[in-house]
Amino acid sequence: MFRFVFLILLSSLLLIGCQTPQQPGPEVTQGPDQQSGLATTETLEPGAIKDGEFLTPKEEEIIAAFDLETAGEWLQASVKYQQLANNAVQPERSAFLLRAALMYYRAEYYFIIDEYFERMDETDLVGDDLLYREVIKAGGYFGMGKMYQALVNLPEIDDIVDYRFKALALQIRAKAVLAIGKPLESAELRMQISRFLRTDEEKEANHLFVWEALNRINEKRILSALSEQQTLEVRGWLELNLIARRSDMLPAKMEPWVERWFELYGEHPAAIRFTPKLLEDSRRMFIKPTRIAVMLPLSGRLKAVSEAIQNGFLYAYYGDNDKSADITIIDASEDPAEFNLQYLQAVEQGADFIVGPLDKDLVDLLQEKEALPVPTLTLNYGNSTKTTDNLFQFGLSPEDEAEQIADYALAEGHYFSAMLTPDTEWGDRLALAFSRRFEQLGGQIVGQSRYPARDNDYSQAIRNLLNLTNSEQRKSILQNTLGEEVGYEPRRRQDIDMIFIAANSRQARQIKPQLEFHRAQTLPVYATSHISSSEIDSVKDRDLDDILFVDAPWMLERTNNPEFASINELWPNSVQRFGRLYALGMDAYRIIPSLRRLLVKPEESVVLNTGELSVEQTGWVRRSLVLATYQRGLPRDVTAD
Repeated sequence: MFRFVFLILLSSLLLIGCQTPQQPGPEVTQGPDQQSGLATTETLEPGAIKDGEFLTPKEEEIIAAFDLETAGEWLQASVKYQQLANNAVQPERSAFLLRAALMYYRAEYYFIIDEYFERMDETDLVGDDLLYREVIKAGGYFGMGKMYQALVNLPEIDDIVDYRFKALALQIRAKAVLAIGKPLESAELRMQISRFLRTDEEKEANHLFVWEALNRINEKRILSALSEQQTLEVRGWLELNLIARRSDMLPAKMEPWVERWFELYGEHPAAIRFTPKLLEDSRRMFIKPTRIAVMLPLSGRLKAVSEAIQNGFLYAYYGDNDKSADITIIDASEDPAEFNLQYLQAVEQGADFIVGPLDKDLVDLLQEKEALPVPTLTLNYGNSTKTTDNLFQFGLSPEDEAEQIADYALAEGHYFSAMLTPDTEWGDRLALAFSRRFEQLGGQIVGQSRYPARDNDYSQAIRNLLNLTNSEQRKSILQNTLGEEVGYEPRRRQDIDMIFIAANSRQARQIKPQLEFHRAQTLPVYATSHISSSEIDSVKDRDLDDILFVDAPWMLERTNNPEFASINELWPNSVQRFGRLYALGMDAYRIIPSLRRLLVKPEESVVLNTGELSVEQTGWVRRSLVLATYQRGLPRDVTAD
């Protein structure tokens, strides 16, 4: 009997991946009057149990369920726990039923959880297990993407007695608030979870969650939080994250700041393992070239584009007080064989980092190789998804912008979209990128129309898109049938809740008023950054008012950005046309030291002029842009509200 009781106690300890509390000492147990549903030393004291008082599961079944759980065979374990519950009386039956539900949660069978609990009788769960049921249900909602329902369903943390369910509830809440855009709150919840963790492995994993959440906060918000009253633990994490950002994880900058941090936060939870490892990572992943070869086509069709990128790159280089590399500028050939020879010659002459090429076909050429001899940052994206060692790809991809518009629109609750795009290859690319992403995430493309890119009158394409042509045809048929004039107000289609447009600034200034004229004034309109020119003209751009678009910080903050003012002063004749390319060149230089770190840690990012930059496992540098709109002819960051 004692061994049987021990096995019940042992299996009840294995819960949601959390271990015993940090504080040593005997586990606090509940009295039988509390009906917790968890076996305790008071309810199952060996001397107090007599044979025949209740049906006990066989010892082999408990061992089998426990073994399946420890082996990660969650579904098989859930069956075993259900069988154990069928042969048990309360409160043990309640405990086994609850554990079966936990197995579904661990197995990520979230859709089963609600139905599983609904099939139970009112007496199947007792005491605190009724509260713990709500925690598991909240976890199921989160797993199905129902973030707000998960948060609503979670009990108050202070109401949860069992520390293991308290930890699970904190984990679910932390993930949910992070998913809905509250990273600081998520990090603070993760800090609370730490008090329930015992092993170094558990603490390190939780610290990584804290760090990931903090990395999603912009620097302005971190500074704002530091100006407010915070606990020592929260303040220590915020300051450490600020150090990592402002040093860009460069060892020479980071080490003296971290040394000062240790003087202030020597007893901080992150001081023992996390911060020393952060320093090790900075040394291991830091790219510090001694000779950089910039390979751009400075003659031919891409000359003006290349010069803008080159000037931005050199501006950032000469403004770097810690620069140590020499720069070599190479007029890159557009011929693949000749470019390949130039590339190899640059490496032979000592280049240990290459920037370029710009041409997509030449990027494809590099992608065909298994590995490159030195780290290489291209300034465009290839057509292949193949991964090549030492190859990083960076550019201003319009497809990326279209995908992010899909994300923003769905987040705002728009699920039925129409698309208005130009009759060009560029327009088709954006339409494909937007529709793929939108439908992949659950949206529906209800209609699409292509307008003549070189014209100014897009009324026919807009009427077709909004089904006004059909409405007018119905009016004509009715008049012919009745033989008299009919008072009839054409109605646009009612099955869409947004419009995505692909357009440049000239086209967008024509499209928005025409959409309003054709009774679409209440529909949100989304676009890419191409509607916004580098030249601020509040008179012309009033026709862009209320269009939602994504753009880089460089463009949205230009009036208050001293670097934009400097670039404008140095190259006044080209910055209006190629403003974003100057930013691309600047960021191409500044991201070099961080590339390897961002590749290894794709959850991390750096905020530069072209956006919040992260690196995928493929080596692609991805830009997260800012959602903006026009008000009174001026662009405005919507997220700053």
